[in-house]
This record gives sequence, C-alpha cells and structure tokens, in this order.
Amino acid sequence: MRSKTFSFFIYSALLMSSSLLLLAAPKAEYIELPPAQLEKLSSDDFEERETAYKAIHEWADQNLTAAPELLYKAWRANEDPEVQSRCYNLMRQMVTQRKFGKGKGFLGIRMTGVILPAKPGGPAGLQAVRVENILDDTPAQKVGLRMGDLIVRVDELDLQQAKPANLGAEEKPWEPGRGLGLEMHSVSRFSDYIKSKQPGEKVVLHCLRGNQRLEIEVCLMKLAPANDPKHEQIEAASEMFFRQWLEEMKK
Repeated sequence: MRSKTFSFFIYSALLMSSSLLLLAAPKAEYIELPPAQLEKLSSDDFEERETAYKAIHEWADQNLTAAPELLYKAWRANEDPEVQSRCYNLMRQMVTQRKFGKGKGFLGIRMTGVILPAKPGGPAGLQAVRVENILDDTPAQKVGLRMGDLIVRVDELDLQQAKPANLGAEEKPWEPGRGLGLEMHSVSRFSDYIKSKQPGEKVVLHCLRGNQRLEIEVCLMKLAPANDPKHEQIEAASEMFFRQWLEEMKK
C-alpha cells in the first residue's frame, strides 16, 4: 500500500512538472508579411505606397531571419508590377544584409594623424587623430565635434599606443624621421575601426579639446559608396550571392 502511494506521489509530481514546463515554454510566433501594408503597395496614392513600403522595410529589418523568404513568396504570388518591383528590391536588400550586414560605419570627418608632444617624464611618440573638417549632416556634426579636436581613443582602441605591425618590439615607439608613418598609422587604425562597425551602431570617442577631456557617444551612419574604395568589389560579391540564393529559392 505504501509503495502504491509513493508511486502515485511520484507520478503526480512529474505531471505537475510537465505542466509547469509547458506553461513556461515560449509560444511559437507566426511571422508573416504585414498583409495590410502589402495591399497598400498597389494603391493609386503615391504617399500611401511610400508609407506602406517604409512599414514593410521596418518589419523586414526586425525579422531579418525570415523576411527574404517571405518577400520572395510575395514577389512570386503578386501580379501587380508595382508590388513585384518593391518586393524584389527589398528582398535583394534583405538577402545581402543578412549575409554581409548593413554596410560600413561612417563618422563624417576629415582627419590627419598627429604625434602628441611629450609631457615631462612621459613617453614620446603618443598618437592621436586630429579633426580637420566636419561634413554637414553627419554624426560628427550632430554630436558637436569641432575642428581641432584630438581623438586619442575610440571605445577600447587606444590610438596613442598603436604602432605599425612592422615596428619591432625592440624598436622605440617613435624616432625623428619616422613620425609620418606613425601618424598615417593612427589614421588608418581609426578609419578601419569605424568602418568595421555597422550603420546605427554607437561608439565612444575619447577626445582632447584644449585642457578638456571629453567622452562623446556617437551613432554612426552608412558609409557612402563614393567614399568606399572597395564598394564595387562588395557589390559584385553581394550580387553573386543574391543570384545564387535566388536560384536555390526557385528549386
């Protein structure tokens, strides 16, 4: 009798645990293109079509894992040329974005590398990037960067300690006549770091402005194709990948 009671207790405990697990488990979310916005892409009103496209674009950004395939289905299923065109263009953008990201980050400054003057008893050859010009309507302008600001660090990348890879550990960080190489290196390191980020990402600039030390958080924008020497190469790779994806989807 005691054995049966104990077995019933164990069974009840297991049943209760299973019920709790089912209640705690996240519900599967069904994802689909916003049908109302998709329908508005056929509207005779240009503004309505633009608003609908913007809403679908925002939806696609938030559901990047599933968006390309769902846009493909909408593209194949709809006979309206306007809807087909917009679905195709957005589908291509989302496919390449899912594979290669949104693009490269851009701050919006023209800069030169400088060697900071050594403080008494301090190390020589410390580097920085000096802001020479600020482009209009860019993140740099929006956060109030100024001409003459010295950027000594971005996030955890310390430009003051950066040195070219071909400068051996046994060599001094800086010697007369070698300053230009170090200056260009600091610009290269800073530029590469900014471009390694995606549009919309935030970085923290550690700056010197006169006697002030500033920390400025800035949200990067997308690097324009005209400013990217590798743009054509990236575009070719993106187009090839999209064509391959499209062929797979047709199968």
